[in-house]
Amino acid sequence: MNEPRLSAVELFSKINGKPILQGINFEVEAGALIGVIGPNGAGKSSLLKHLSGYLTPSSGNVFIKGQSLGALSSSERAAQVSYLPQSNRVEFPYKVTELVSLGLVNNANLSIKEKKQKIAIALKRLDIEYLADRTVDHLSGGEQQLVHLARILLQNTPIILLDEPSASLDIGHEAQLMNILHSLVKEQKTVVVALHNLNTAAEFCDRLMLLQSGRLIADGKPDKILTQELVQTLYPYQVQVSTNTVTGNPNILAVKKLKT
Repeated sequence: MNEPRLSAVELFSKINGKPILQGINFEVEAGALIGVIGPNGAGKSSLLKHLSGYLTPSSGNVFIKGQSLGALSSSERAAQVSYLPQSNRVEFPYKVTELVSLGLVNNANLSIKEKKQKIAIALKRLDIEYLADRTVDHLSGGEQQLVHLARILLQNTPIILLDEPSASLDIGHEAQLMNILHSLVKEQKTVVVALHNLNTAAEFCDRLMLLQSGRLIADGKPDKILTQELVQTLYPYQVQVSTNTVTGNPNILAVKKLKT
């Protein structure tokens, strides 16, 4: 059996004495698209921050190919893990190509021409070449998110962590993003993405990790996790789980509560 590319062992974390993560354990191998789901406040963002090294656990550890994340230098970490946080609004007048070029941190030896070519390819992959000469502070939230994603693509790490990357995107760009993530998995990348949209998670993710109150309460294929019973327990409102007639994956709908 191959050594896991990313793993967490007994991960505990507290902020101001309040438990945030409680005994998280999992392993992820190469070539997997993992969705982290759960209600608001479940610990999804906190988990990704710990996996990226942005936060240090109170106890337990994160391992990259068997090596402790905390033992890696900043440059070693940048070569292994890229991380896109939930909030990354830019208010400074950086040119789009300048911001995207930050993703070339692992390619310092490239010529200026080669760097420009890589930036152009990343922008084209996300269909945002038209933004190249604009400044980031004048872009919409969705456009900024796509620019940040281009930067992540350029970083070209084996592990990619994304926190609600489609939150500011319309449905067309959300589908585009998830298909790109799916293509990265085919290139043997390991992608862990926090998602609120359960239908998106069901359609695109190979595996779902379900958090509640900082605990990992379920881990498996989408059809085993997104059951009527479990979804109704986590989201105690009018929610109906059915089957997508096209793909066969779970389909979760909010149902209007009828007056009685």
